[in-house]
Amino acid sequence: MEEKLKILLDCLEEYKSKAVARKNTYGLDPRPLEAEEVECLFSGLQAEGLEHKSFEIFKEERLDLLVLRLLREEVKRGTFPASHAKAQGLAQIIKEAKIREEENKYLTADQALELLEAMKGGAATSRLIDLFAKEIYRDQITEILKETVLVTQADFEQLEELAGENPYFKKKINELMLSWAYRDFSADWELRDQYFGLSLRVGDNITTGHLSPSKNADSRTDQPHHAQFVMDGRDDEEDLWGRLDNLKSKTSKNESVFFTAGKALGEGSSRKSATYTMQQLLGEVVKGEPEKKKGGVVVAKSFAPIFKESLVASGILPLEADTTEIKEGDSLKVDLNSKKLFVNPDSDSEYELEIKLPIDYKMKKIAAGGMTYFDAGNELQKMALNYCKKNGIETGDVKTPAEENVVEEDSKPPQTLAQKIVAYNRLDGKDTILPGETAQVKMRGAFSQDTTGPMTMDEYQSMAGGDFGAEFVVQSLCHTGECPSSAERDTHKFLHDFVTERGGVCLQTGEGIIHTIGNRFVLPTDVIVGGDSHTRTPRGVSFPAASDIVAGVMKYGKQDLTMDESVKVKFIGRPPEGITARDLVSALVIYADKTVGKDIYNGRIIEMEGVEFLSSDERYILTNAVAERSASAGVVPSDKTTVKTIEDNLQYLKSRPDAESSPSVRNTIKAIEDYLEAPVLFTADEDAEYAAEIEIPLEELDQPLVAKPHHPDNVAPLSEVEGEKIDEVYIGSCVGGDLKSIKEAADVIEGHKIPQSVNVVVGPASRDIYEELIVDGTMAKLTHAGATVIMPGCGLCMGNKRRIGSGATAFTTTTRNYQSRIGPSDSRTYLGSAQVAGCVAVLGHIPSREEYFKLYK
Repeated sequence: MEEKLKILLDCLEEYKSKAVARKNTYGLDPRPLEAEEVECLFSGLQAEGLEHKSFEIFKEERLDLLVLRLLREEVKRGTFPASHAKAQGLAQIIKEAKIREEENKYLTADQALELLEAMKGGAATSRLIDLFAKEIYRDQITEILKETVLVTQADFEQLEELAGENPYFKKKINELMLSWAYRDFSADWELRDQYFGLSLRVGDNITTGHLSPSKNADSRTDQPHHAQFVMDGRDDEEDLWGRLDNLKSKTSKNESVFFTAGKALGEGSSRKSATYTMQQLLGEVVKGEPEKKKGGVVVAKSFAPIFKESLVASGILPLEADTTEIKEGDSLKVDLNSKKLFVNPDSDSEYELEIKLPIDYKMKKIAAGGMTYFDAGNELQKMALNYCKKNGIETGDVKTPAEENVVEEDSKPPQTLAQKIVAYNRLDGKDTILPGETAQVKMRGAFSQDTTGPMTMDEYQSMAGGDFGAEFVVQSLCHTGECPSSAERDTHKFLHDFVTERGGVCLQTGEGIIHTIGNRFVLPTDVIVGGDSHTRTPRGVSFPAASDIVAGVMKYGKQDLTMDESVKVKFIGRPPEGITARDLVSALVIYADKTVGKDIYNGRIIEMEGVEFLSSDERYILTNAVAERSASAGVVPSDKTTVKTIEDNLQYLKSRPDAESSPSVRNTIKAIEDYLEAPVLFTADEDAEYAAEIEIPLEELDQPLVAKPHHPDNVAPLSEVEGEKIDEVYIGSCVGGDLKSIKEAADVIEGHKIPQSVNVVVGPASRDIYEELIVDGTMAKLTHAGATVIMPGCGLCMGNKRRIGSGATAFTTTTRNYQSRIGPSDSRTYLGSAQVAGCVAVLGHIPSREEYFKLYK
């Protein structure tokens, strides 16, 4: 026993050391317990005399009470290793008390059951079912399980087996299944009618990079710590935490603080950490869940669609209103029933605004606290209804939320291309879908990358995920593969092991960017999701999403999807020589601005026609670019070029070293082979309806287009910015690191010497592109001129590994040029094609129209 006490004290000393260091460095509470620490605490509960000893972390506590507090409050819920250690320890204490009649003197069996109940399923569910099977606390556990939704398929199957063992088990389990079928677990999933708060006012174009800076990506899973970096690089929003604390000091009992923003809130990356920051700023502490906060109200003039979906998925209420006149500190009242926002109510300056709420289905998700419990509850209800039907248990006309959303039309409506692809994957039997309609859709695969991947795997464990339910999961190491720290190499190993053990495929460092490689898994009939805002496949339709939504697709292989409207963009004719796919990207902005306004793309799907002359890589440059338009997705019709690309991709997949060992690769090889037997190539119906239609006459593009600082939509012709001195050139990323782009940039550079004042870096998008550059001599053209060619990957694009200097001006082929994304706030970035970048590398400045066409070969 003395040895157990010594081990416990040693464990607590180590925990204290980390806790005190964290408090002194960041002012934050300790991180959640690890599995080994949980096991040590349970072992310590076997020691004698804990009640007579004390221990101080930040204050002196009686030793037994300290151990119980840590077990109660400092362990994550879900299926994390620590969650399993806690559930196992509690179940063991119960079994020893009830089977061996050896009650633990510090934690009774009844108390242990209460702690298992408070875990809300996940790792606790299988232990509860095991106790039920041993006829321990049967009635109590039946009632606990009625309120539990984090139930895995394996847990459910275990209950089905128990129901067949004896009549009493069957009676209790039938009672449980009927409760689940009627969604009794959702009885308290309700939103208040009114919300009161004070306005924390921020400006326009607050990006996810401002809420979650790229250069601090390594701290994203440490939600309280990462939130401390909010608005780093957004100089006009400094001291947000100080402003928040000042407002909180002024709130009354029923008030909170509302985040009030201008237009385009949350544009940019899909990173879930931006939403985590909002929770840390606005949310209430979740009892029994370390570091977690819940709830919050965000009001904005407009939202980027990915960010808005992420807020909904986290149980945060996003409201759209004209926030122009709302000021910092204004008193706000939200009335959901009247859909009104009252500013400074009950005062002489009171006025009201109309608010736009999320659709009813999403309001239900917010009421559930977000998608983790809502989606798990929906899946559990569906399994329970199937059980009841199979066992002759009457459930009446009860429906799942997804079934309640099915809308039947009298006649088949005409469909856009995106609608046809989504409808093809509906799981409710209906073969059409209209804007605003929500349906459960099969999503064959999911992409994950290494800066959002750790958050995705955290979310996966929070929702009690087992083996992947999606047909394929592709995890990349492209954002941190170059020059990783030891911590990042540890993350690489964690991601590789986590993903491959559950049936996914993990790319090697240097193997390629997630989109470049992941696109090779995708068919024209697929709906795909990915944890990166540039998950915009050139065939099928793909929806970028935050980590919890990606984790849900990984777990279930499906997702509830609300269909967005489409905007049709038709490219007319062919572009002049020297005008590239990257210029067509900028043309999307210019011609929308000339006609219906560039905001038309926000939250809609961009459907592009007239691109038959483009290769698959060039089509991806187009679909990728819809991210910067804040569009929800981008699609182009598939054709013979697509089929040829798919045939090439099949050979690539068969040549992979994990072609036989990885379920994701095997599943995709089979899916492609099946597809090629009878290719399906969707096109839009001629009478399909669009929110707008835009035509772009390509012969009018007589010079390249570039995006000026600090926004990709800040588009200008080359002649407007000619002569701008450039310090840094980067040719790479998923839209500038393709083979053709690099080869044509090298053709421009060949025979010249890059000025000493210009740093030119080239980053191929994949290893096979890198190898081809060596074989065909392109690499030599670049290096002989003075360029540096780096490991395939994301390079400078996100700004987390590579950065530019203070006051520097860069010209890059990356996707975004937001302030502070790839350098300090006083740096500037221009975006354009690889061909223009090659000219900049040679000249040291942005070329004139004449200089460009002279150098372009």
